[in-house]
Amino acid sequence: MFHLIVDFLVRCYWGYCFESLATEDPRRADGEGIHNLDANVEFCAVIKTKLGAHRLLMGAEMDCCDSTDDGRKFYVELKTSRELEYHTEERYEREKLLKFWIQSFLAGVPFIVVGFRDDSGRLVRTERLRTKDVTHRVKMKNYWQGGVCLAFADEVLCWLYGTVKENEDYILQFAPPFNRLELLQAHSCPDAITKHVQEL
Repeated sequence: MFHLIVDFLVRCYWGYCFESLATEDPRRADGEGIHNLDANVEFCAVIKTKLGAHRLLMGAEMDCCDSTDDGRKFYVELKTSRELEYHTEERYEREKLLKFWIQSFLAGVPFIVVGFRDDSGRLVRTERLRTKDVTHRVKMKNYWQGGVCLAFADEVLCWLYGTVKENEDYILQFAPPFNRLELLQAHSCPDAITKHVQEL
């Protein structure tokens, strides 16, 4: 168990290192130290959108922003992944690209930059993806379809609206082996959430 925790923390550190490198000022003089990334500083956006019949108000954390030649700014999502090999590419496209896409699509982020690393955590290459093109890449291989994912999310919201009762606390979770959703009534709301809601 300890080994898994250390492995997880190392990978998180590699992700922070990639964010730091990707957001570094390119005009920095050679030899000048790279800035330290503060993981608590972030862009936050509140987004009003619609999914099926549901109107959503969503908060999203953005990694960084970039700008066009004419100065218009847009958000960019930064991700890391182990360098792909012939036997890992399918899993990457089936699972990781789905997570990258849905997070960016719902938040209206037009670009995702993926930093590919080796087993030592060294950056070997980057790939810039247009969020709207990710679905075309996987659709040809019949891995998943964006529209089907969004329809599933809409069905889950319909189910939740028809099931939950006001002033009651619930836990929504994937049940092992993680192929179905469960809605459990909780005895109370976790303290962290209660505190956060009170601060709002």
